[in-house]
Amino acid sequence: MNDQIICPNCKKAIPLSDALSHQIQEKYQRFYKQRLSEEVAKKELILKEQLTKKIREDMDMELKDRKNELEELRGQNSKMQEQLLEFNKMIRHLKLENERRQIELEKKLTEEQDKIREEEKSRLSEEYKLRLLEKDKKITDAWKLVEEYKRKLEQGSQQLQGEIYELELENILKREFPLDEIKPVPKGVKGADVLQIVRNSYGRSCGIIIWESKRTKTWSPEWITKLKEDQRGMKAEIAVIISQILPEGIKDIGLEKGVWVGSFDSIISLSLLLRAALIEVAAVKLSNINRQSKMEVLYNYFSGIEFKQRLEAVIEAFNTVQEDIEKEKRWFTSKWAKQEKSIRNVFDNISGMYGDLQSVMGKSLPEVKGLDLLPTTMQEEIEV
Repeated sequence: MNDQIICPNCKKAIPLSDALSHQIQEKYQRFYKQRLSEEVAKKELILKEQLTKKIREDMDMELKDRKNELEELRGQNSKMQEQLLEFNKMIRHLKLENERRQIELEKKLTEEQDKIREEEKSRLSEEYKLRLLEKDKKITDAWKLVEEYKRKLEQGSQQLQGEIYELELENILKREFPLDEIKPVPKGVKGADVLQIVRNSYGRSCGIIIWESKRTKTWSPEWITKLKEDQRGMKAEIAVIISQILPEGIKDIGLEKGVWVGSFDSIISLSLLLRAALIEVAAVKLSNINRQSKMEVLYNYFSGIEFKQRLEAVIEAFNTVQEDIEKEKRWFTSKWAKQEKSIRNVFDNISGMYGDLQSVMGKSLPEVKGLDLLPTTMQEEIEV
């Protein structure tokens, strides 16, 4: 194939060989390639400039927007600062107002409290006066009642102690001699206090013992005469007086003008001996060994050495018991002394409390009559 090219100047066709065609082709390729590269580079530069410009414009716009926003924020911040200052000012004002109101409230509260205290103090003072008057009246009434009871007790103390003595005597005889018949003599009926019908193991009556109990501070010989009359009236073989105070010359047990006398501690020993004597005499009488009269047999027995030995042995045994009782009495005396001291301490504290109140209230504290005499009065009652 014959290729031709047209001259751009003369417009003539010029035939091309393969080598020339190839050379021209390479030349144009290089030219167009370079031209293309230049165009591309140019386009790239233009595009880059356009992009740079666009980016710069966008950045300027963004920066401007940011500046506007910053200015706006600054304006808002300034406004907020003004509002904050105003708010702080208002808070300070409210705080001062609150403190002022708090002070006024505390002042009013203090005034109200003082008023309430004064009212309460006045009320309590009146109430305390009334209570003291009431307590004074109760104490006065109580002491009147105590004096009345004390008077009645003093009137009936001897009778009451005697009745207790009789009851204890009766209980001892019943407890120690269940086979015998123990009868208390009714009040108002002439005779001894207790009647003891002695019975042997077969239940047969062996004789009568009459008992008279006395709890007084002195011994009276008239008791012997009266009890002998009661003995004859009751047809009793033996008469006994149990007394706190014994005749002169008798310590625990003895025979005084035909009547046996003994202390309260000797009841069991004396009753054992007298009861055994009655049973023995009854046995002698029953067997007809001795035909003497009953009184003669009793006299011979009581005046014999055997009765004396038995009596001494019993007295020795009961003396031992008596010593134990004395020890217990000393122990109880010590205990009562401690209790009395505690009672005195109670009344001393009451007097001290009254003195403390008197030092505070002065003459406005009502006087409690007899308060200083309470410990002494209590001591007298304890001793009674």
